[in-house]
Amino acid sequence: MVKFRRMSDDPLLQRRFERERKARKEAERLLEQKSIEIFHANQRLDGLARQTRAIVETAAEGIVTYSHDGQIDLFNRSAARIFERDDANDIGIRQLFKTTQDLEQVLFPQQSDWSPIEGAHDAEPVEIQGVTQSGRQFCAEVAISRSGAGDDSQYTMLVRDLTRKKTLEARLAQAQKMESVGQLAAGIAHEINTPIQFVNDNMLFLEGAFGDLGKLLDLFDLLANRVENGEAADDLIETIRSEQELVDLPFLRSEFPGAIAQSLEGIQRVATIVRAMKEFSQTSTENKTATQLNRMIENSLTVIRNQADQIATIETELDPEVGDVVCLSGPVSQCLLNVINNSLEAIQEQGSSQIGCVRVSSHAQAEAVEIRVQDNGPGVPAKIRDRIFEPFFTTKEVGKGMGQGLSFVYDTIVTKHGGEIDIEPVPCGGTCVRMRLPTANGVSG
Repeated sequence: MVKFRRMSDDPLLQRRFERERKARKEAERLLEQKSIEIFHANQRLDGLARQTRAIVETAAEGIVTYSHDGQIDLFNRSAARIFERDDANDIGIRQLFKTTQDLEQVLFPQQSDWSPIEGAHDAEPVEIQGVTQSGRQFCAEVAISRSGAGDDSQYTMLVRDLTRKKTLEARLAQAQKMESVGQLAAGIAHEINTPIQFVNDNMLFLEGAFGDLGKLLDLFDLLANRVENGEAADDLIETIRSEQELVDLPFLRSEFPGAIAQSLEGIQRVATIVRAMKEFSQTSTENKTATQLNRMIENSLTVIRNQADQIATIETELDPEVGDVVCLSGPVSQCLLNVINNSLEAIQEQGSSQIGCVRVSSHAQAEAVEIRVQDNGPGVPAKIRDRIFEPFFTTKEVGKGMGQGLSFVYDTIVTKHGGEIDIEPVPCGGTCVRMRLPTANGVSG
């Protein structure tokens, strides 16, 4: 017969049971605490998820996420507005953009030094052509980040519609151009008035001379009629000789060619100025076109030369090896005018009694075409040289400039053409501005 002992009779069992009971209660307490923590963490995660969804849906920029095969996972409201689509469930990321040679590289940036361990990696923002559901194309700026690698790659794209920005930039550029035209108007009027004046003087001279010759020709007709009819013409011959002396035919013979040549030269001069003004002031297109760089420089100088006459002489050294350059000719021409105008203002503010000098030159290089504008003005202080291209930065008095001239130059040369611009002092005094347009924009001899 087996005898059972009560636990109360065994102190060792009693102590073990008590320890297990306390351990169970502690475990239950910890489990309850962890359950509460997990509950609150889930609540916070749900709140963060709702907040993230709200941020994504109300963001002003389009947000699109997609996988390595281009399948779109997320398409927020701004993206739907930008691409004029209710959703993107039935399309891939490629269908949102115009097909180009480098589209794949833009949408799926891959770099050997990217590692999924390091987290997400950002590519530089780029401008490409977006396509709406109706087929309308627009300029879009996209910034893409990638996380993961291979088939696990996930891409997040931020999209901005640049249509309005491009329109405003074009309007601002045109307004600045018209402002320049307005500032140059007096000089241009004088530049046109000078040849018009001597053309007018020559025309008055020719008008009077042909009036006198008309009388002489009438006398010759009368003489011919008398000879044909066998009539006496001695008195008429005397009258003709007298009229010839009065008209001074030798003088007219010597002056006519010069007057005509000078008038043709004046007309050509006016035509050159008008053509230069037309090319300068016309609204530029958004597309880069092949432009004769040296001719563009000459047109810009034609526009500003008269304004410079009382301030500085303008010298040119144009490299004949510089051929056509594919660029935005209007903005580049405006850049040249802005830089030259800055040089003239610097020379004028110097207050010297001597006429200054501005030298404009072009140079064909292996990988770029360079335009230099060098003056003998006071130069740019070193402390502001790094800020000279900042928007609204100006050293002029209030009301004498908005500080947009050189920032426009920087935006055009560097941002729009991928070129370079720098300012360097001239040892003998003055400033040299170098603008370089890369051959990637297209240079052909």
